[in-house]
Amino acid sequence: MSKWIAQETAGTTSIATTSTTDEYMIVKKTGKVTFAGLLSLSGLAAHDSNYITPTITNLGADGSGSTAILAVSDANTTKATGGALLTANVVREWDLHATAANLNVTEGDVLRLRATATGTLAGAVTRPMWKLVVKTVQR
Repeated sequence: MSKWIAQETAGTTSIATTSTTDEYMIVKKTGKVTFAGLLSLSGLAAHDSNYITPTITNLGADGSGSTAILAVSDANTTKATGGALLTANVVREWDLHATAANLNVTEGDVLRLRATATGTLAGAVTRPMWKLVVKTVQR
């Protein structure tokens, strides 16, 4: 029997217009990430030189890991070419890594949820909430 566990960050740290912004999440249950998304109170237009790139890295329980959970592609940006804008109050889903093993998480793992601004964004991405869904196997 499977169960899906949704986890979200508090949405307290806005994504700055010219830097990297990190949030952290501790995994509640062992399983496989099946969804990763971002919701913001403000939108961000798609732009080819002023955009954000999200990454989610599984640092493991000891903080030394480096496993990428998101795919590395223009689709996972807010670029006008290949990416997509952020719409205020709408969850933007990110593409997950194609390697199935990268999506495995263990209870207690620390995930770094990072948004890196390239160029100068039109405005801060206000109070973003990262959302992850982990599919667990119940025995």
